Amino acid sequence: MTHQREELPLFPLKVVLFPGNILPLHIFEERYRLMIRYCLEEESNFGVILIKKGSEVDDQTEPYNVGTAVRIIENDTMDDGRMNIITAGQYRFQIKNITNQTPYLVATTDILNPGPPPDQHRLSVLMTRVSELYNTYEDLLSETIPDWEIPKNVPQTPFHLGCHIATRLQITLIEKQRLLEVLAVDQLLMQEIKILRYEIQRRQATVIAERKFKAIPTSETPFWKNNSLN
Repeated sequence: MTHQREELPLFPLKVVLFPGNILPLHIFEERYRLMIRYCLEEESNFGVILIKKGSEVDDQTEPYNVGTAVRIIENDTMDDGRMNIITAGQYRFQIKNITNQTPYLVATTDILNPGPPPDQHRLSVLMTRVSELYNTYEDLLSETIPDWEIPKNVPQTPFHLGCHIATRLQITLIEKQRLLEVLAVDQLLMQEIKILRYEIQRRQATVIAERKFKAIPTSETPFWKNNSLN
């Protein structure tokens, strides 16, 4: 398989971004101000990629190999040079080699495509099942997480639905990274079905336990203050 290759500035973060999703960023470090100014001037993308070792302000940060290229769709530059930007995930990429370390990381990357489409009947069955589980999962989250908002618009294409669900899943960053690295869309949906089944079972148990706890009758007077006890 032939991959399209490109040079991308990299922004290692403690976040996993999927194509089709929005990521607002506050840019305050000078090296990343330079990077964003370059991207704005050249109208080019940069790569958002999860940190494997190190931190967001570490000069020796080691990222994972797969990330998401983003496009800057809004930019607000403050008087002191800091920036508030809004980015949109475009496509996944894989690092082939790091070509520059300072002032920010630049890498030669391969664009990762979802791969050949699977059997349409199989894909339709997977779409139906994952959508049903996802709707149940969102309903449970709204019961267990204060102020949780269920999105009104959900993507209908298989790949972007998979990316949307991966973003909404309340799982670890490492688990999200594993999903990001799944190339075939049917395999992505299958992995999400397994995760959703587990998460639904876990959260249903939490809801049942909370309801039972709330159903326990309580006395207006605490038992330790009740003088009628012998």
